[in-house]
Amino acid sequence: MSEKLIQLRVEEDVKDKADAISKAQGLTTQSAIKMFLTQVAHTGESPFDHLFKN
Repeated sequence: MSEKLIQLRVEEDVKDKADAISKAQGLTTQSAIKMFLTQVAHTGESPFDHLFKN
């Protein structure tokens, strides 16, 4: 299976805080994002679904 590179820009303080939280959980921010995307792809659901469904 091939992989695709995703690049995104976020504010520095957001990344720093996310890095600290991920590290406390034994993860990198990159691995946390990859886990999120994998879960969405496998389940067809997003933790944000309830925000956008009527």
